[in-house]
Amino acid sequence: MTASIGDYRAIAAEKRLQRSDRIPRDWLIDPELYRGTTNVLHVPATCGILDTIELDITSNHDATALLEKLKGGLWSAEQVTLAFCKRAAVAQQLVSRSRYS
Repeated sequence: MTASIGDYRAIAAEKRLQRSDRIPRDWLIDPELYRGTTNVLHVPATCGILDTIELDITSNHDATALLEKLKGGLWSAEQVTLAFCKRAAVAQQLVSRSRYS
């Protein structure tokens, strides 16, 4: 039984490394800036990874409003997708920082 626990931990560590390696370097946050922080709701707006438009896209619009903006040509599908990918990368790093560091 001990061998399987060790195998599980090694596999989990490898998967965490793979996940981290897939986040583009430009989207990495400095984990030291948020060590000990329990409320990280401000991080997407202050970390410098998302620009003003990306913050607007990911913070102020529901799916219906986003579709209207896309339909109206205000934003492209690529722009909206990129904004949400960046925000997800920030969130992933914040969620993973204390559990697996």
